[in-house]
Amino acid sequence: MKSTLVMAAAMAGASLLAPQSAAAQIGATCDRACLTGMMDQYFDALIAHDSGQLPLSNDIKYTENGVTLAITDGLWQTVRAAPSYRFDIVDVEAGEIGTLGVVTEGTNENFFSTRIKVENRRITEIENLVVRSISGPSGFGSPEPRSEPFPIFNEIEPVETRSSRSELIAAANAYFTGLDSEVTGANVPFDPDCQRLENGGYMANSPTAEPGSMQALGCKAQFDTGFQVIVTNIRARRFPIVDEEHGLVYALGFFDHAGAVPEYGRPDGTVQPVSGPFSQPFSFVIAEVFKIRDGRIRQIEAVLTTVPYGMPSGW
Repeated sequence: MKSTLVMAAAMAGASLLAPQSAAAQIGATCDRACLTGMMDQYFDALIAHDSGQLPLSNDIKYTENGVTLAITDGLWQTVRAAPSYRFDIVDVEAGEIGTLGVVTEGTNENFFSTRIKVENRRITEIENLVVRSISGPSGFGSPEPRSEPFPIFNEIEPVETRSSRSELIAAANAYFTGLDSEVTGANVPFDPDCQRLENGGYMANSPTAEPGSMQALGCKAQFDTGFQVIVTNIRARRFPIVDEEHGLVYALGFFDHAGAVPEYGRPDGTVQPVSGPFSQPFSFVIAEVFKIRDGRIRQIEAVLTTVPYGMPSGW
């Protein structure tokens, strides 16, 4: 049975969906294979440092970490090889494809996300997020080397229990609201086996974390500690890519940390004084993929990097 939390939130999800529905048939002439092929072409062109190999629209928009760049700058000059890890999320209805992965940039192996929008078989938007330091703030998990996505992301959801587009968006949005507005996980439709990775490292329900640590807790148990008070706002939320068949949502947003929160909850019920990067203002830009099964969030994988506090999204 689908989660009543998601059903209750579906109206909110529908309002978030409305701007995307107007463009629902934009990529109708580009099916799943076509969109995947566009991403293949994109990486081939990046490696060749030649954007002229792509079927670009005349008004192409290109960004890296929220900053508009020329389509010959940034990654176009530094990528050296195809992604060593690549996880695609495809939305035929919207004509968009997103990717999370690891790419060779110069002498570095960097986590990244790419979103491509296709209209009339031409690329109109390319949005990149690149983590140009994989160490991350204090407390980030160690990246786990992988070459393939978790199998659960490729599993097709049964038609009889499959969530609608608006329900999928509502579940993902409930996660963001639970982070920036609530102190427990009561209103977030977490599956008991929910697991979260950020920049390749396990951050919730980790199979290798020390017992009693924050990373060892499940997704809901983490939220129930109240640790999320350090996230003061999640803004510029977008849900441009939804794959109903696989129960996937690719979301984008900015996590603001005001730096003024003095402490947060720990798994043992005590409080931890805030220190390090979280004691000063900064923001994360994030690309996050949610696997939703039977209306509940089962798996989360994210790529995120720091940007100036309050930075506009660029979109």
